[in-house]
Amino acid sequence: MKNFVRNWDLKKHVAAVSMFYASMALVGNAFFSKKKDNSDEKSCCPVKVYKEMPKSQKCFNGILLGCFAVDMTVSYLLLKGLKKITG
Repeated sequence: MKNFVRNWDLKKHVAAVSMFYASMALVGNAFFSKKKDNSDEKSCCPVKVYKEMPKSQKCFNGILLGCFAVDMTVSYLLLKGLKKITG
C-alpha cells in the first residue's frame, strides 16, 4: 500500500478523476438533453447551447461541476498529507 501511495502522484489522480467526471457528464447529458436539429452544428455558439438546455440538464451540470471541484480539492489535500506520512 505504501508503494501505491508513493507512486500515485497528482497528475495520475487528476487524469483518473477527470475521466470519471467526463464519463458521468456524457451519460448524464445524454439522458437529460432534448432532441434538436443538428444542421447548424459547426457554427454553434456555447452560450446559445447553454441557453437552450433544459433546466434539469443545467442543474445536473452545476451539481457535477461542484462535486468535481470539491473532490479535486479534498483529494489534493489528502494526497499531500499521505505523501508526508509515507515519506
